[in-house]
Amino acid sequence: MTPLRQARNDKGWSKSRLAHELERLAQGRHALATRASLLRMISAWESGERDASDPYRSLLCEAYGLEAVELGLSGSVDRVRSDAGLAYQASLNRAASSLDDLTRFDDMGHTAVTRGRYIPDALSAACLDWLFGSSVTDLPNRGGAVTGHDIEEMRTMTSTFDGLDRKFGGDHCRLMAVRYLRDRVLPKIYAVKPARVERDLFSATAILCELVGWMAYDTSRHSLAQRYFVQALRFAEAAGDRAYAAYVLTSMADQALHLRRPDHALRLAQVAREASSRTGVAVAITEACVFEARAFAAQGDEAGCTAALLRAERTFHQIDGGDRPAWSGHWGEALFVSHAGTCWVDLGKTQQARRMFALIRDDTKGQARRRIYGAVQLARVALLEGDVEQSCAFATRALESAAGLASRRSHEHLVRISQQLATHGQQAAVRDFQQRADLLLAG
Repeated sequence: MTPLRQARNDKGWSKSRLAHELERLAQGRHALATRASLLRMISAWESGERDASDPYRSLLCEAYGLEAVELGLSGSVDRVRSDAGLAYQASLNRAASSLDDLTRFDDMGHTAVTRGRYIPDALSAACLDWLFGSSVTDLPNRGGAVTGHDIEEMRTMTSTFDGLDRKFGGDHCRLMAVRYLRDRVLPKIYAVKPARVERDLFSATAILCELVGWMAYDTSRHSLAQRYFVQALRFAEAAGDRAYAAYVLTSMADQALHLRRPDHALRLAQVAREASSRTGVAVAITEACVFEARAFAAQGDEAGCTAALLRAERTFHQIDGGDRPAWSGHWGEALFVSHAGTCWVDLGKTQQARRMFALIRDDTKGQARRRIYGAVQLARVALLEGDVEQSCAFATRALESAAGLASRRSHEHLVRISQQLATHGQQAAVRDFQQRADLLLAG
């Protein structure tokens, strides 16, 4: 939160009350903008999007009884470009600086990064720079040291954030993770460290960036999510972990599918498959093939989907629990079956889809998002088969799992099935479901 926003909160004022105070103080001294313009200016000042110039700067100080520096109006207010964090930086020093900017402006709620548009071309450019560009490790030493204990702390904190995210949704602790990344992790990047610890540090940073990206994605902050995914890609490369870098690309593909960009998701998944195949890490190859199948299915390409699923199945059975990377602990049969089931739903193959989701109906590991997703997919299957009452029953089960979950992504799954059921609104089961859905989704 910016100091200017904090000052208004401390006063307990609304923006309209602040505008009134500024107009009162300016009476007979300054001509101010109209009330509507003034309210827009206040929003821009408080988000850090614009600087307050005189006479507004002096009037703000007078209204709050504080000095300009205390309000962040000392003339050194940070500026940020709307493309902050979107570029894959060859220089690791510049990448760290980009991540610092991104976390800082994310934390203050700067609209330039929190409300930007999702830009598929930016991810394509990042992939090309990752694949064909050069990487330079040129970090300056700013003092301090990093030990194995520091790495263990980072991994533990990331695991904690991940557990909270999976249980309660992306909005539950996202800003805590952002602040930890900025305040605890970024200073370590510039500290003295031996080569082994440095690789572990960059790897842990990449994993945390990717998690924060998922949290942003889960809350529908899609532009913000892609920025953190790009940073995760860069630090995975700095760690020399191309398998994890490929895994980050599949996260980008997942987001593209959710945003109904299967063409873009397919390109990302295919790049991930090519890159992961060269690493020999079975779980990374499996994930890439799975999303390739998902993208083919979303485009109605059954042959492409089937071939990709067969590739995924072959490598899935090669995953060795003892040798698999620590970051892949969530990968198992339930996740594989869920992805395969979604492919069959998208292709309209209801028998195969029902069989897949029936296998994992009770294997959700206490995660509400998984329960919602599986139930929504079964509701889609029932609707494709013409069983509206059964579809409503599954949709109601999904709805009941959403209570207390801070996940915009799950909310959107519920909205979509609700919209599909609305075409059968003459049936009593649909009317009952819609009534319950309206109450929950409005909240």
